[in-house]
Amino acid sequence: MDLFWGEDGRLRSGWRFGLSVFFFFVVNSFAVDIANAWAGPSDRKFELLYRPLLMLFLLAAFSVLLKTVDRVDGNPLPAMGLVRRYLLPDALIGFIGGAVMVGLAVLPIAIGYHLGFHVLLSWHSLKLACAVLFILATGAMAEEVAFRGYPFQRLVEAMGGTAAIVFSSVLFGAVHLRNPHASVFSLINTIVIGVLLAVAYLRTQALWLPWGLHFGWNLTLGFIFGLPVSGIPQFAVVARGTADGPRWLTGGAYGIEGGAAGTLGVVAGLCLLMIGLKSRPKIVVQGLEKEKTLTGSDSGGIQLSQGSGTSGRVHP
Repeated sequence: MDLFWGEDGRLRSGWRFGLSVFFFFVVNSFAVDIANAWAGPSDRKFELLYRPLLMLFLLAAFSVLLKTVDRVDGNPLPAMGLVRRYLLPDALIGFIGGAVMVGLAVLPIAIGYHLGFHVLLSWHSLKLACAVLFILATGAMAEEVAFRGYPFQRLVEAMGGTAAIVFSSVLFGAVHLRNPHASVFSLINTIVIGVLLAVAYLRTQALWLPWGLHFGWNLTLGFIFGLPVSGIPQFAVVARGTADGPRWLTGGAYGIEGGAAGTLGVVAGLCLLMIGLKSRPKIVVQGLEKEKTLTGSDSGGIQLSQGSGTSGRVHP
């Protein structure tokens, strides 16, 4: 058995995953340098530039890998999980699901303690709101492309759905440890969120549902309720909220993702996803020597059958 090349003549999946990680660090460094050069000391301007640049650079880099190393014919974006026909239904379901999970998470705080917020409406806050919506949307997609896109897909090929979910979710959680006020509790919750998003991808074999869940969660939590998102309070530009209660429940300054309230919302969402969402039928990627078939046999719901540095900023 050749260490580098498979029977189909392509570089083995593990090495392709390694290449994607290398590409990630390269394009992330470019995005950071460009954003820093244009934004100066302003964190919000940095985010306005960095998040979309990272998203675009990752899409371009992984498209190059799909065309040159994976030998995909035609448009590489569907092979990455960006299947156009699933955009509206998956994104809408995901957005609603993310909002519902946040609602479930804050419910025990509202009932047993205190959940409040006040609204600040002005032309300035509305302009900031547009910026925040753009940052949250592009930031969520950049993270989905990085953690549930090409690298994750190669991990599934290399080690199977279950191991790929665990490995990628631990990485997802570890990245968020750099955020302000992160804790062991927030790490565990973020790993579970990673599992939820990975299962959402594998059940649909598209990135739109995990992106919708990710965007819906962050938008509802940070923009509508005005609470910190993974330790970041800067998204509360229209509504500014407070969640009073014990730290083990509210997560303290990190927000509900660092407490039991966040655990409740995420676990409820994962259970609903596992019970209510069926795996999609076979999706064939033209040009690959293998075709991907969604089944329910692996915990990730995917089988393969033979056939045809970091920015130093924080992560919402």
